[in-house]
Amino acid sequence: MLLKTLAHTVTHKVRFIEVNHLASLRHPVQARGTLQYEKPDTLIMTQSAPRKAVYRIVGDRLFVNQARRGVPVSRYPGVIAMVSGFEGLLSGNYALLTHDFHARLQGDRKAWRLLLRPRLAALKRALVSVAISGHGARLAEIVTRAPNGDSSDMRILP
Repeated sequence: MLLKTLAHTVTHKVRFIEVNHLASLRHPVQARGTLQYEKPDTLIMTQSAPRKAVYRIVGDRLFVNQARRGVPVSRYPGVIAMVSGFEGLLSGNYALLTHDFHARLQGDRKAWRLLLRPRLAALKRALVSVAISGHGARLAEIVTRAPNGDSSDMRILP
């Protein structure tokens, strides 16, 4: 029931600051921009820093900048997790969340956390977990962890 309630109230366009901790780099990389979800199946990440880029996911295809031909999202398990999490949360589609992930929703409408852990072996090789949290109708944070130690901490700005 909480998922359905959140689906009708969570904002569909947000500003973010993301800090990526990559095992291959000495220092974290920070990005900022906006995330926008458009029903039924489009997620757009517009990055304004450190360099401008637009990542658009429509259905199962990823388009970068002005590309007319997309690549299959299946090549990027971390992207699959983010898309499934956003689409499942924003559409209230629990079946979408649980198709590829074990999903656990905790809390109440005031403060909630959705934890996704991959079911499929291919996803498990690239992803340990995705945690999406918020307060009321506001997304607050998306934290992604990979088996190699890489992580992404995306804070959603008010």
